[in-house]
Amino acid sequence: MTKKEVKQLEVVLQPQDAHKALRKGSYQAGSVRTTAMAMDSRKTYILACRTRKERRERAFHGKPYPAISPSRPELSVKGQTVLITGGATGIGLQTSIAFAQAGAGRIVLLARSKDPMMKANETIEADYPETEVLTYAVSITDSERVTEIVKGIGTLDILVLNAAVMNAPGPVLDIDPEDTLENFKVNVLGPLSLIKAFVSLPPRSADAPRTIIYTSSAGIQFVLPGTGAYNASKSAMTYLMRCIHEEHGEAGIRSFAFHPAFAYTDGAKSLGLQPDQFDYDSTDLPAHYAVWLCSAEAEFLRGRFVWARWDVEELQAKKEVIVNDPTQLRIALVQDKLME
Repeated sequence: MTKKEVKQLEVVLQPQDAHKALRKGSYQAGSVRTTAMAMDSRKTYILACRTRKERRERAFHGKPYPAISPSRPELSVKGQTVLITGGATGIGLQTSIAFAQAGAGRIVLLARSKDPMMKANETIEADYPETEVLTYAVSITDSERVTEIVKGIGTLDILVLNAAVMNAPGPVLDIDPEDTLENFKVNVLGPLSLIKAFVSLPPRSADAPRTIIYTSSAGIQFVLPGTGAYNASKSAMTYLMRCIHEEHGEAGIRSFAFHPAFAYTDGAKSLGLQPDQFDYDSTDLPAHYAVWLCSAEAEFLRGRFVWARWDVEELQAKKEVIVNDPTQLRIALVQDKLME
């Protein structure tokens, strides 16, 4: 993220004082788009603000647009099998629907709660009768069971790692160590078990690519007070996705990590946010973006970290720059001129 793209304003304040504080600063409340993360029981917030002028310099999206539409023939996954963790609610459900729209032959849903999966199953099969839906009520931390499920599927083309857990917001040193451990079990070890099982399966054909998509977080790029343990786990897995790309990319494994959206999901609700509080992103934006990542158009982004809000046509226009610079769209130390 460059300085031109984003100017971040971090303000810890009470929600009712937000507009007052913004007016006092260099930003006018009417000229910014604010996103927020509830921080603790006192409901303090951190606001990341972007001016409308800055948004015009780049194309940012808060909802789906034609270039990432699952109905595009170039994005078709016709006949392929897609496994989605946390695929029964929120962004995960929209991702399941998006892959059905793109022609997936089978969609496998893994989630802890059975009832939401049954509803998701009914919705997808009613609207997309040519797509078979398989559901498994399981925690991704149960490595033995998820490995058994994956191996039983036989052929798996796309793995979308959407399931996650986040501890109650608070200072890192105040978080129960067990809660920190749970972040890493669900957000790192669980996905690793699934990836290991996925990679062990034979491909559909000798030259058939297979794709792994990890739902990461923008919080790995800067400090969001109160979310240290969660974003540390997301950062760890994002790094491991890059390692998987380096170690298995030549074998046809396509690996991506991306920030999905600032959407009003169950996670947002748990943080105390209200449905009409902000200009939220659409939950189907990251869903459509995930489908696009599985296409040949996204090939140059393998092993990198991207945001669903970024315009894919602008990214493609910068393809040469991205491919020729190993630091582009990766979490890494850029020495620039400091060490010269």
